[in-house]
Order: sequence, then C-alpha cells, then structure tokens
Amino acid sequence: MILLVDDQESVRTNLGEYLQRYGYEVLLAADGAEALHLLRDVTPSLVVLDVQMPEVDGLDVCRTIRQTSNRVPILMISGERKELMDRIVGLEIGADKYLLKPFDPALLLAEVRALLRTAQVSSNSTHEWLVVDDRLRINRRRRTVVMNGNPLHLTSHEFDLLLYLVNNAGVACSRDDLIEQVWKDTSGAVSDQAVNSCVARLRHKIEADADSPAYIESMYGWGYRFRVFHGG
Repeated sequence: MILLVDDQESVRTNLGEYLQRYGYEVLLAADGAEALHLLRDVTPSLVVLDVQMPEVDGLDVCRTIRQTSNRVPILMISGERKELMDRIVGLEIGADKYLLKPFDPALLLAEVRALLRTAQVSSNSTHEWLVVDDRLRINRRRRTVVMNGNPLHLTSHEFDLLLYLVNNAGVACSRDDLIEQVWKDTSGAVSDQAVNSCVARLRHKIEADADSPAYIESMYGWGYRFRVFHGG
C-alpha cells in the first residue's frame, strides 16, 4: 500500500488514480496531520509526500516517520522551485527521493517501482522468509518454498529461477539474463528452451492455472517477468 499525501485535491486524486491503474493500493491523506493519524494504524510500503502543506508540512511528517522506521521508502514532491533548502533538508532527514512539480506521472511510477524494488531487496537480505503474497512464501536460507501452507518440491534451478524473478519483480528479464544469472552460464551451453522448460515446470507448481499464469508473465520475444504484488 502507498500512502499519498498532498493538500491539493486534484494532485492527490490524479496521482492516486494513476498508481491504482498500475495495480497499487493507494491511501490518500489531505495534509500532514491526517497522514500522521493514518500512520498510527497502517504501515505503508511507501509514502509519497508533498513538502508544502499547512500546519504539519511534509518535512515534519518525514522526520516523524524516520523516528520510528528507517525501512519505509519516502518520495517527497514539491511545486516550489525556490525551496532548494527544503529539498536538501528533506533528503538529509531521511527522504529517499525528491521530485519537483510538475512532473510526468510516468516518472513518479518509475521512481515508485525503483524504491519498492530497493526496499524489497533490502528486506530480503535481512529476513529469512520472503513473503510474496498470502499464498506463496520463500525461505532463502533453507531454499524451500511454501504454497498455501504446503511445501513445494522444486529442483535447484527451479528454486533459483523463482528467487531471481521474485527479487526482480516487475522487471522484464531476458532469457540471456536468466541463463547467466540462474544457470551461471556464459558459454552458450544452456539453450533458451532450457529456460522455457524450467519456467513451464515452475508454473505447474506455483500457478493455480499454468495456462493463465498469475505470477510469471511471458514477455514474448524477450523473456519473463514476475508480476508485482502490492499490499499493506
């Protein structure tokens, strides 16, 4: 879930609807005070935070979040070109990225995706369990996978392929990249068909319907992409 905080109704509504079109759950707050109130009950995956707001501004909210959590990515936005010091201060007190209005929503989407990927990799490196969603969990240390509470029996390549795709969720991974990163081969000994066959076996094990996969998407002419799942 993304918490989007902006005192301009048109901005938060338009950006919120844009992010929702790409599968994100978005919670809206009209000002800093409302954001802090919501943060008492929810833990967002990312916060998009306007700087200039009445009473409790974005810098105050950022500072408060960082007093309790260093893990939640914070993307600050501002429409004031003259507020260079706010930008510097925002980054110094813990904001991860800063965008200046007006910006293309596609740029915001790209930054959101990048911040979430970085946060996921950081979390994966410090936690034994990687929770993909309510159905699928991966234990990195034990190299095991649990689906709906039941252990799955994966080959070494199937596990490595699944883990690599999940760690790069939302990224289109070419077959060449998968061969190099998963099979550790650069000689050409591993064929594209070997990748396709491994994906097919993996789909039969983790997908509810292997013919209509929800997790591993085919990028025709290129490779595969693990669908990004978003939640609170």
